[in-house]
Amino acid sequence: MIEHFLRSKNFIPNDIADSIHNIDYAKLYEDGFRLILTDLDNTLIAYDETMPNESLHLWKQKVEEIGFEVIVVSNSPKRRVRKFSEELKVKYRAKSLKPLRGGLKRAIKSAQNKHPKSEIIMIGDQIMTDVFVAKRHGIHAILVKAIKKKTEIWITRMNRRIERRIIRKIEKKDKEAFEKFFKEYNDE
Repeated sequence: MIEHFLRSKNFIPNDIADSIHNIDYAKLYEDGFRLILTDLDNTLIAYDETMPNESLHLWKQKVEEIGFEVIVVSNSPKRRVRKFSEELKVKYRAKSLKPLRGGLKRAIKSAQNKHPKSEIIMIGDQIMTDVFVAKRHGIHAILVKAIKKKTEIWITRMNRRIERRIIRKIEKKDKEAFEKFFKEYNDE
């Protein structure tokens, strides 16, 4: 069972970036994307932070000016996600239980406009949760490097160990995907 799980192409993102600030959103919009679903912890802020900083406010302003809608989709508790999202003035889905599909599905339904999967991007720092759930939905997945791994909670540290195992499998079975997406990600 676990071997089948680890062989899945659902762990390979469509793109990779150093951070949310290094993504070409104008190009993505030009390519037809309209909705950004983004993870919170270690994607937008570190685990030891609670509120959006100035660069996040500028990021949100930039992507909205391009034409994107943003929804935070996080496994974190509602209080944490709500406080952050209300300050950033974006919709959110807390306790989404990624990689299970329900939380992402509800976030998509809560969008201001109805978007087909071909218009949706999922941005996150974890292969095990963010990339996997996006790919299972048929959504474009962008993997970003974690902001600060030292502050991660125990479940995320456990996921990182499983991620390393998945990346080793990908390296053996799909060198091209490994070189394109995981070589630098894996070197952190």
